[in-house]
Amino acid sequence: MLARTGDIETAWYEVGRGSPLVLIHGLADDHRLWRRVIPDLALRHRVVLYDVRGHGDSTLGAAKGTLQQLGDDLDNLLDAIGLESAAVAGFSLGGTIAMRFAIDHPEKVEVLFPVATSSRVGSAAAQWYRERAEMGSAELRATIDHDTVDAYHISPGELEAGLAIRRQSTQDPAGYRNAARAMARLKPEPLDPELVKIRARTLIVCADLDQHCPPRAGEIIAAGIPDATMEIISGSGHMLPAEKPEELAGLVTSFLREAATA
Repeated sequence: MLARTGDIETAWYEVGRGSPLVLIHGLADDHRLWRRVIPDLALRHRVVLYDVRGHGDSTLGAAKGTLQQLGDDLDNLLDAIGLESAAVAGFSLGGTIAMRFAIDHPEKVEVLFPVATSSRVGSAAAQWYRERAEMGSAELRATIDHDTVDAYHISPGELEAGLAIRRQSTQDPAGYRNAARAMARLKPEPLDPELVKIRARTLIVCADLDQHCPPRAGEIIAAGIPDATMEIISGSGHMLPAEKPEELAGLVTSFLREAATA
């Protein structure tokens, strides 16, 4: 389905019944990143997925290369589909979008799940994002393939699907460049000072073998969000939704159940 959300058309999808849970994918992916997590979540929740600006079937519009705009896109989507609030889970890039959204629109986030993500980036990571934002299309597509192989090195069985999704989602890599610029800005503009504004019950989920967003990144987030909880899943690298879907879904559903009865 397509929804008009500000200056873009956002591709969005839903499955299941129950309280609403929005899932946000990572850089270069689209909503199918969550393909292995959805079955367990949809048994208890109305799961809403969407393609981030310029990814998948969502259009690019007047992209500004900021997390604030990407967060406002989610705000516009919730308005367009008639959701006043929801639980929100974001993976990697999606986690930074989810946190930015929870900072700017606290009344719309009931429960927050930053998954394998960071609230800041260092100099090396910022340079990594800037280099990709400046690459020509042919070079960038080859680089995305290389990065995907690296991302799935712990779960090679998921690599074929991961490559297919990323190649389709970034056929026009302009959306990737836009999101990479937004991530690079986390070096001069980290979310850390604003995390205290997040009011939602929060569970941060990390992977012990994640070299991109290690548990230390989760600890920094947990220190900034009032009363946040953190869980570490063992035996997974960065691609948690693909590598440990049952464990991730179990943590999310259990935390949502506890939040509903609190």
